Amino acid sequence: MSVAALVTIALLALVAIFAPLLVDWLSLSAIDPDREHGLNQYGVPVAPSAQFWLGTDFVGRDVLSRILLGARNTFFIAIVSALAAILIGTCIGVIAGLYGGIVDTIFAAIIDFVIALPFLVVAMAVVVIHGASVGVLMLTIIVFSWSTVARMVRSLVLTIREMDYIKATKTLGATDLRIVVRHILPNIAGPVLTYGSLLIPQIIVMEASLSFLGLGIQPPNPTWGGMIAENQGNYAIAWWSIFFPGVALLISTLSFNLLGDGLRDAMTPGTRLRGRTRAERRSR
Repeated sequence: MSVAALVTIALLALVAIFAPLLVDWLSLSAIDPDREHGLNQYGVPVAPSAQFWLGTDFVGRDVLSRILLGARNTFFIAIVSALAAILIGTCIGVIAGLYGGIVDTIFAAIIDFVIALPFLVVAMAVVVIHGASVGVLMLTIIVFSWSTVARMVRSLVLTIREMDYIKATKTLGATDLRIVVRHILPNIAGPVLTYGSLLIPQIIVMEASLSFLGLGIQPPNPTWGGMIAENQGNYAIAWWSIFFPGVALLISTLSFNLLGDGLRDAMTPGTRLRGRTRAERRSR
């Protein structure tokens, strides 16, 4: 399942990278309304057909083309926001766990405060003040994502710093930077990588939620959540305009979650040992 998820993510990444070329190849409009060909004589979106593989939306735009461009926007926001959140959370978690004392107390209080904030309420307030844009959207997501990473890293560092080899390294005169680079970061890389793969689908859902509420990327630029919001009034007569963006969201989030579960199992020694034991039994 994890290998299948990885292959699916790779395919989605390729689609996101080459989305403009694919849209040009389809020769169908993803941005400009096409009321002449994309709507029938009654003004109803066209169902999936040989010309429009996934049908059209409420103004005649090709759903497949918009899903392809939406993948590009969604993946860019999710990947960049996740990397930024992991970097910020790791730095703060390492500092808090390594130094402890008043430093740990201050950072722990900040982490708890950020986690306690209501995401949608604060996001709506930020957008009302600063306006909806990609930068505001990504900054809001990063602010609400780094705290969980920092909490996890802090707990790991608090455990690692009490190990005998860390104390021996300090006794030999190693600097804090050397301890972090040579000993702490390699030991927390596995859990951070696993959590990062699980954080990406969370951010995809966060972006889709904000776009659904009109707080994300503004039309006519497509995102999967925005497509669902735009066509929610036509679900009874054009179900495809909501169904296919929803399927794209489901496939992407499910794939990242399965990949994260696979990475967690692969990096857990007990799980690897059980897997080898079962394989040996089958071979016998």
